[in-house]
This record gives sequence, structure tokens and C-alpha cells, in this order.
Amino acid sequence: MAKVALLIGVSEYPTGLKALPAAVQDVDAMRRVLQHPEMGGFAEADITVLKNPQRQVMEEAIEELFSFRRKDDLVLLYFSGHGITDDNGRLFLTTCQTQKNSKGELVKTTAVTASLLHGFMENSRSKKQVIILDCCFSGAFAKGLTAKNDGKLDIKNQLADTNKPEEIVEGRAILTSSTSTQYSFEQQDADLSIYTQYLVEGIEKGAADTDNDGEISVDELHDYARKKVQEVTYAMKPEIFAIREGYKIKLAKATYTGDSKLEYRKEVERCINDGKISRVARRLLTLRQTELELSIDVAEQIEKDVLESYWAYKINLDEYEEVLRETIEDEGTLSSHTREMLKRLQQSLKLRDKDIATIHAKAHILPTSHEQKESPVLLLGKSVETQRIAEPKIIEEYDFSLEEDIDYTKLRDLLAAGKWKEADRETYMIALRAARHAEGDSIKTAELVNFSCANLHTIDSLWLQFSNGRFGLSVQKQIYLNIGGKLDGKLDEETWGRFSDRVGWRVDYNKNWISYDNVIFDISAPKGHLPMVIRWFGWVGFGWGGSGFSALVSRLASCHL
Repeated sequence: MAKVALLIGVSEYPTGLKALPAAVQDVDAMRRVLQHPEMGGFAEADITVLKNPQRQVMEEAIEELFSFRRKDDLVLLYFSGHGITDDNGRLFLTTCQTQKNSKGELVKTTAVTASLLHGFMENSRSKKQVIILDCCFSGAFAKGLTAKNDGKLDIKNQLADTNKPEEIVEGRAILTSSTSTQYSFEQQDADLSIYTQYLVEGIEKGAADTDNDGEISVDELHDYARKKVQEVTYAMKPEIFAIREGYKIKLAKATYTGDSKLEYRKEVERCINDGKISRVARRLLTLRQTELELSIDVAEQIEKDVLESYWAYKINLDEYEEVLRETIEDEGTLSSHTREMLKRLQQSLKLRDKDIATIHAKAHILPTSHEQKESPVLLLGKSVETQRIAEPKIIEEYDFSLEEDIDYTKLRDLLAAGKWKEADRETYMIALRAARHAEGDSIKTAELVNFSCANLHTIDSLWLQFSNGRFGLSVQKQIYLNIGGKLDGKLDEETWGRFSDRVGWRVDYNKNWISYDNVIFDISAPKGHLPMVIRWFGWVGFGWGGSGFSALVSRLASCHL
């Protein structure tokens, strides 16, 4: 996989547009963190920098950025400068030639239209595209701040192209420094624009790694910058628009830089469980506070901030679930418009698809068949068997192209039909194909480190949905952790035994594991009973293979399942 970036900064303009000294410095700062081997990890040769380019030069560079890419290439475009719109609301990114005529209207041939950029994005083979625009959209001017825009723009409509089929824009994330009704600013006498300043800080300090997985995803970086920006000025509200996997694109590694407050915050985030700090966690935090030489007041404030963030997330999750349930009760069958509104609500509440997956599973969100071309049907309070009788076969829309040579359609259809045994076998076959093994082979523990997260997410999502949250990889992982399992990938035989008891894999007083012939292929099976992932690691009875399962749990955690 290649990682390529084009960084554009425009600070010098003809008469009529205000100079933006910070714009070219923004570019230098972004290049510094992206090029750093322990941060962005972009090769120096794969980063192109344009400062105050002419229109044709800028257009050619953008075209080259998106051309001749492979599917798994990560393509990043960053722009800092003025954003201008014409009377029809069409967005233009400025160049050093951009000017206005005697009537104050944009001379369009001196700027780059967003529609041109959109065309390059759409035609690129890259499935990982990140666009960062530090230019404002419209709004009022704030005292002491220099505005970076001269008109209104609707970034979502200009670049997301919601009229196109969703699969065309898969893996796209667009980060903006302001909403469509606000200005973006650079502080007077500051080196960097406000939004870019905190994007750089989030990467450079590792502070944007909010889930402590050692990597900074698009949504983590944007959310960090957004919160910091709004601490400086309420006149800006950065936004993010993403299609499919766009939120999950990894932009950088998290690198610790000696910030004791940041290190303590991450320790608090690791210690919190279900919004609480246990006695053991409290003791650990007290020791860390002393080691980091933080005052009690500072430590308590950090803990308060982390807990408030956690409960804000929980409140948003509860609000989404409540709205979804009420909407189902009101409408029964959701219209396409309602479904779109729910998606927008999800984004406004800063919830990822994985955050709401369990809520959807509990609500039995199942779209109607493609042949009928109707909007999704959501059923509440019915057993799986009842649904199967009362409704025609209805299946969820999934992206079945995450792995080039793996087709999930058969697994989806088997689960939708309640054919649990056949679905379990198909899951086993998918795992083998993903690991490039033939039937009868086993997956080695070491191979799980590089096992595709996309593959695991898709398998888990399908099992979760069609079992109403009863079966799935993430269900098994959570049970394993709840009974004392750890994420170190090492086998603890006692924990492995307790887990097997809990999910119904070990069933008698002699501690014998069930045979495959006695597996319960029914929705009434214990929670976490399926899928039989133990088959992935060879078949010598369920008592063997605990090491493979422990390693799988560790991989699931690193993939955020």
C-alpha cells in the first residue's frame, strides 16, 4: 500500500483578496508530521507540496494525485487558503492568480472548481481518500481573526456527491474547518491556522489517539481538533463527512512526546470500565499521578474530563436508540428519507457504525429485498422464527468487496435463512480464504496479527445482525474479557475453561468439550456459542486451540470489535 499526499497552501493573492500568511506555514507543519517515520509515515518522495501555485499547475497536481493509484493506496489532499463560491453556490479553491472582476464577482478561470476535484476523486481506483480543507464556508467575521473565505459553500454537496451510488465514494473522508454557514480563521500573529494547528498537535503529541490503540484514525484526529478549536472560538465548528469506511482510515501512529498530562489522561481512559474507576484502577492512577508529578487538582480535572466524555458518548448512544425505537413505532416501515435522517443524526451524535451495530441488531433492522426495491423494514419484539414466517426474505446491504477475492453473499443469505450450521461452515471457509489457506488447513496463531480487520468486521456484523446480537466474534470477545480474559494473546487454561463453560463448548462435570456433532446450531444456543471459530485453528477437540482463540481475541481488540 502506498501513501501519497498533496499539500497546497495559498497565502498570496492579487488585490481584492486578503493575504493569508499562515497558509504556507500550515503546509510545512502538515508535511512535518506526515513525513515523520514514527507519525504519518509518508515517504518524502510521496508528498508533493505546492505553495502559491497557478491554477493550471494546481489542477495538474490534483489530477496526478488521484491517477494511476491502486485500490489500497491512501490518497490525502490538504488545502489551506481562501474558499470562494459563485452565485450558484459552486465551490472554488483559490490559487495565486485568483481575482474578482469590477463587480466583485469571482473570475472563475483563475480558481480551481470543486467539481473538477470531485471528478478526479470519483475516477480514482484508490478506495482510501482523505480530503482536508482548512478554508471557511461563510458567516460572520470575528474580531482579531482573519477570515479565510469570501462566500458560502456546501462542502458535503460539492464533494460527497450524494446523488452518485454509494459504492463509488467508498472510503472517502472529508474534513472541514467550519460548517457551511461559518468562517474559518487564522489567529493574528499565530504561525498556523487554528484548525491545522490542532490537527498537527493531535498527531505530533499523539493526543488524538483517544482509543489508545497506538494509531490515529480520521475521526479521532478531527474530533480532537474540533474540540480544541471550539475552546478557542465558538465561531467555528469543524465538521467531518465520511462514506462507508472513511471514518476508520488510519492517518498516523500515536507517538508519546513527554506530555505528563496527556500520559495521565490515557492512563485514565484505560482504567475506566463502564464509566467507573475500580479500587485497583484507583490505586494505579494514584501511583501514576505521583510518577508523573501531577498535582491532585490537575489529576482530578483530567479524570473529570475523561468521565464527562465517556458519559457524553453514552448519552448520545441512548439518544440514538430512543429516537430509533420511537421512529420504528411511528412508521413501522422506514422511508428512504427517514433512513437518511437517521444517518445524519448518527453523524451529528459522533457515533460510528460499530457504535450503533448492537442497537440495530436489537431492533432487527433488515432491509427489504432488492427485487422489491423498497425501503428497509425494522421489526421489534418478534423472535427470529416469527420474522422468518411473517416477512419475505430480507437482507442487509453490506459491502462485499472489502477483500478482492472473498464473497460474503453466501454467508449473508445462510444467516438470513437461519441456517446456522451451514453459516458456521461458510464462516470457516471465509477465514481460510482470507488467510490464503485451503480447506483442511489451520490458521497459525502468528498469522492472526495480520488478519484483515475488514474481514473480521464483516463476519461479525453479519452474525450480530441475523442473531439479534446473540452470536458473533465481538460477543465472544466480550464474554472472554468479562470472565477475566486478557488481551495479551497468551493462553490462560483456567480462563479458557471458564469461557468454554460459559458459551456451551464444555458441558459436563468431567470438563469434556462437546464434539462438532453436538454443537447447538439454533438461536436457543448459549450466547456466544456461534460461530465455532475454534475450527479455524485445527480440530483436535475443543480442549485444544485455546491459544489460537486468545490470539484472535487480541486481534479483535486491535480491530476495535
